[in-house]
Amino acid sequence: MTNQKVMTTYSHLVEEQDDGKMLQQVLQNKFRFSRKMMTRMKLSGMVTVNGESMFFTARVHKNDHIRIQIFQEEAAYILPEPVPFVVIDEDEDLLIVAKPPGVVVHPTNGYPNGTLANGVMHYWKERGETYLFRPVTRLDRDTSGLMVIAKHAYAHAFLAEQMKKKRYQRTYYAVCHHPIAQATGTIHMPIDRDPDQPMYRKVVEAGHGYPAITHYEVVEQFSSASWVRLQLETGRTHQIRVHLKAIGHPIFGDALYGTGDDHLEINRQALHATSLKLFHPRLRTWKEWSMPLPEDMKQLVSQLRSNDHV
Repeated sequence: MTNQKVMTTYSHLVEEQDDGKMLQQVLQNKFRFSRKMMTRMKLSGMVTVNGESMFFTARVHKNDHIRIQIFQEEAAYILPEPVPFVVIDEDEDLLIVAKPPGVVVHPTNGYPNGTLANGVMHYWKERGETYLFRPVTRLDRDTSGLMVIAKHAYAHAFLAEQMKKKRYQRTYYAVCHHPIAQATGTIHMPIDRDPDQPMYRKVVEAGHGYPAITHYEVVEQFSSASWVRLQLETGRTHQIRVHLKAIGHPIFGDALYGTGDDHLEINRQALHATSLKLFHPRLRTWKEWSMPLPEDMKQLVSQLRSNDHV
């Protein structure tokens, strides 16, 4: 048995329909463990049945008590330091936060500190807790809104699998240039890196790049702009920003994909992750969180309305 610190524990009482099944079948059906996670559990003694270790090919029976311990893993050290963000919700498995604009999610060569990761590590340290920083989703530096952070490997793997199967729902608000002709629509255009500008993404021809699908709905139309609600079916880097630019509606304040002549007071791209919905790894129910339009985007919308009435 490992001496690693136990981060959290899952328990399951074998039900009648699983009587006589192999332990690995029950684990897979109940918890949807990835192949990598199953291998890790076999090697590390994470699973016991009625307090005893068992081979994963052994049979379990009705009312057997399966206990799974999730251990802490080693990872690169992230310096805890106070960085602004808001905790929306938290439990044994997940941390839901609101990231402000201007904050990078994870340390990089260009941003070695002052990131959301540094702030989250500081938040946990102040509470006397230790977890690895495992963002399930990421937001660009100047995009605000909701993010999910998994507190252990199983929660992260469980939610990553949801994303692969497109069951994870993410909704954004954006304010973009020009009225959009159709009230609703879907942008289905593959995206790839620009070989001449590594940080830049662009739409490429069908059959190339990576599939990318964005659904949109116009919330409010202005004479020179649109406020839109968008839902991602895929999660490519800069997807919304690239897709809106590709259809002729770049986002206000976008320094990379925008027009550069917005003449309106917003100091970052007008893009906000407003809601998310996921199937919780422990509760086995759908959970949803939302947050309203941030103040700078409210002011932008108000300014656009005012300009239309001058």
